[in-house]
Amino acid sequence: MKVSVILVNYNSAVLLRQCLKSVYEQTKGISFEVIVVDNASSDDSRQIVHSEFPDVKLIESPVNLGFSRGNNLGASVAKGKYLLFLNADTILVENSITLLADFLDEHPVVGAVGPKILFEDRHFQLSAGRLPGLAVEFIDKIVHFFARRWRKVVCPILEHWYSNTKAPGWLTGACLMVRHNAFLQTRGFDENIFMYFEDKDLCKRINSSGWQIIYYPQTSIIHILAGSSGSVDKHKINELYRTSQLYYYRKHLGRLQSVILRWYLRATGKLQCQR
Repeated sequence: MKVSVILVNYNSAVLLRQCLKSVYEQTKGISFEVIVVDNASSDDSRQIVHSEFPDVKLIESPVNLGFSRGNNLGASVAKGKYLLFLNADTILVENSITLLADFLDEHPVVGAVGPKILFEDRHFQLSAGRLPGLAVEFIDKIVHFFARRWRKVVCPILEHWYSNTKAPGWLTGACLMVRHNAFLQTRGFDENIFMYFEDKDLCKRINSSGWQIIYYPQTSIIHILAGSSGSVDKHKINELYRTSQLYYYRKHLGRLQSVILRWYLRATGKLQCQR
């Protein structure tokens, strides 16, 4: 088995069907399996998998495990040489799985690789970058603000900057292919992180273990941004994001940056959901 495609799903039935359909339609010339970890969905996600995608290995969790634990659960039964962590709100438009696997075959020092990612309207979507820190996140926030407000102007500029293969600090977990032995070496996703920052944390640890992290824009997929979390209350999303952000800072960036971040979040009212 060359690739194990792992999707964690939570109440994303329509998107899940669309994603799985694209995986089976677009993936050619490679052996692969698909594993769906359903996080106690209340919609008809599980029924869709059972009835429309009988080849999928479905793991039905009685509780919502979150992305980190859900992905680790899927990886624990995976047989592939490579693990492709794929969001349910993504759509494959070409044979990206084979191209990413071929890249890992050709570059044994690479521990993880990610493709170019596009919005539904095919504008460029940032999916790689420098690892978090106070200065980096401040600059990234400005970039994302302008990218959202003036997409038609800013996104082509960003796409030009990211037009070549490069080694960033992190790749998005929306579509992340990881060498299985590198994943095992770093003990997978940090299960203290429910969602958000789990991809950055994993990439940092893979890189620290001696593997390269590579952004590979020669193939692309579509990502319906926030589609997987669209059914979750926005206040809950903010709470989860800030909890993970603070955890990442404590784990990797030390007390000073953690204290400054917490002070800033409190001063701006963004920590009101935090205990």
